[in-house]
Amino acid sequence: MILIRFFLLLLLLPLCTHAQTDSVHVWNKWCARKDTLLLFRSGNNQIRVYCQGMKPSAFTVKSLDKCLRIGTPEVEGDTLSVLAMPFITKEKTMRLAIVDTRTSRVFKTVNFTQDSLPKPVARIGNLEMKEIARHTLLTQTKLRVVFPKSLYSYPYTVTAYTFKDSTAKGAVTLNVKTFFITNAVQKELAEVPENTEVTFTNIKALCPECATRTLPDLKVKVKP
Repeated sequence: MILIRFFLLLLLLPLCTHAQTDSVHVWNKWCARKDTLLLFRSGNNQIRVYCQGMKPSAFTVKSLDKCLRIGTPEVEGDTLSVLAMPFITKEKTMRLAIVDTRTSRVFKTVNFTQDSLPKPVARIGNLEMKEIARHTLLTQTKLRVVFPKSLYSYPYTVTAYTFKDSTAKGAVTLNVKTFFITNAVQKELAEVPENTEVTFTNIKALCPECATRTLPDLKVKVKP
């Protein structure tokens, strides 16, 4: 009977080890897709690690390649986090090891890739078009900051902008100190003639750990 239990234990051991590995979740907090191990050059990267059934004090992380430099790990609740920065070197791999604190055994290794960071731009809500129907424009409430064709999702916020239009009635300039599309701007969007081009200029954006930056002008044609 003892021998039978012993053989059963040997059979189950690989399954238990596999389950432990699968229960390790690693992601970049500032990547829009949590299932994509992607780091951004010249961006903010915070690698987060959660191990199901383990306290963060029971494991740590270690970079295995010069391409990947990391800071000192910190614990936030049930998750370990560490700042990371990718570098371009002759090496092409960026491996991060998850290490058992007690035994120093590596029980999972993940491979990150890296991407360049495009310059941020402003958008009206989630709209990407340069020509937008009036009724669609009027449903939007704010200006957003995005990184075109990128999964980078660091929280930039518009803090101010200037709205301009010019029609037969004259030119209008509205200075706004918020990311909201204010009632005054909404009124102009509702009243300008069809095919009028309006401009959001002098757009200021701020993130939690950076200086205010000016974004490119945003020009939109108001369609019927």
